[in-house]
Amino acid sequence: MSKKKSYMDNDNILSENFLKKLRNKIADKLVVRGMKKDKKIQKSIDTLNDELAKLWDDINKIDKKHNPKSKPHKFKKVTIDDFIG
Repeated sequence: MSKKKSYMDNDNILSENFLKKLRNKIADKLVVRGMKKDKKIQKSIDTLNDELAKLWDDINKIDKKHNPKSKPHKFKKVTIDDFIG
């Protein structure tokens, strides 16, 4: 019988940098959670959404002039998840 390789062997976990990857994932989640609650970032995103709404309103007005039967375009609001990826 062949001896199967154990992936939970301590040497394998250390050699694959499993603990570093785990630490980095946890740190990234904490940073993202902090960014989502940051009032400066939320205010900036709200301002961006307001500006985009104004832009799309202007685009819809111009489109109505050239094509009265056209339907107004709606934009998707931007969230912080769109920037984090």
